[in-house]
Amino acid sequence: MHTSTLKRISNPMTLIFFVFLFLLIYFSEKTNGIAPKQIPTQFYSFNTIFLSMVIESLPFILIGVVISVLIQSYVHENFIHRLFSGRGLLAMIPAALTGIVFPICECAIIPVIRSLIKKGLPQHLGVVMIASIPIINPIVFLSTFYAFQNNPVILYARMTIALLAALLIGGSVYFLFRKQSILKESASMRETGVISWQAFYEDAHHRHHHHENERPELHDIFLHISGEFFDTAKYFIFGAIIASSFQTFFNQHLLSTVGANPSIGPASMMGMAYLLSVCSTSDAFLASSFSGMFSPGAITAFLVFGAMLDIKNTMMLVGAFKFRFVIVFMILSVTVVYIFSRLMDLFV
Repeated sequence: MHTSTLKRISNPMTLIFFVFLFLLIYFSEKTNGIAPKQIPTQFYSFNTIFLSMVIESLPFILIGVVISVLIQSYVHENFIHRLFSGRGLLAMIPAALTGIVFPICECAIIPVIRSLIKKGLPQHLGVVMIASIPIINPIVFLSTFYAFQNNPVILYARMTIALLAALLIGGSVYFLFRKQSILKESASMRETGVISWQAFYEDAHHRHHHHENERPELHDIFLHISGEFFDTAKYFIFGAIIASSFQTFFNQHLLSTVGANPSIGPASMMGMAYLLSVCSTSDAFLASSFSGMFSPGAITAFLVFGAMLDIKNTMMLVGAFKFRFVIVFMILSVTVVYIFSRLMDLFV
């Protein structure tokens, strides 16, 4: 018990959390000029905002994890492959809509798509799935609808931009990499040196996705669900802490100034989405907290780009795909999402 406690205390996320709190107090004094005796009152507001985000979003995280685990455990890869036997660009449309039937968040999609490509799925269709499935699925649709009940434009803009962006990215990959493989030649992820998040999900995928005629035990399913839930939830909670702090401790005028800038607003929200690395099943609740400070296009950029790229899945991409493809995928994602978000602010 004592050893376990020491391990938890030495966890990097725990140390980052305490460092963040110290910096939070320091910058709150610098930006707002508040005295230390006033800080406890602000922490009450921080606590209220933080708890509201967590209570609203955790059920959606759990639902998304359960469905993701069930798909990985019971749906055979060959079945999905048979649905997309065509190699033309037209096959990208049903590929982009796969998430409606197979909702998987960005935390688990990369190992699944990598194995599908290895079994013969056209790689540009796999890229379309990586970009679209974490967004265009019923779990994300419901969570975004619930978070933006007063502004349904965000909901439909998120789905539309995600669909168009995935098709453009997939089409670009088709022409740029049609004569070469985007997969790493190494058969083992551990040989790449990227063993953190990628290793966790790759191991979980192989551990629970057995032979075609073999089904995992029920207790294995529950262990898989609990592992993915806590691994996903901890990053969301860390993101909720940062988002709550922006509203409570930092100068609201500075945030409003950044958000009001039509060029910087979407870019800053995309950068924030990348750093926070919140699961797509719950990121809408964080984004809704910035609705009064950023434009609809910037909020939508946060919702679309964060589900396509963040710190977690970048590491997973580097472990699964060739580095050149990862760089191209990142450039395409940034460019396409930014352009669509600017167009949204201009015409909506």
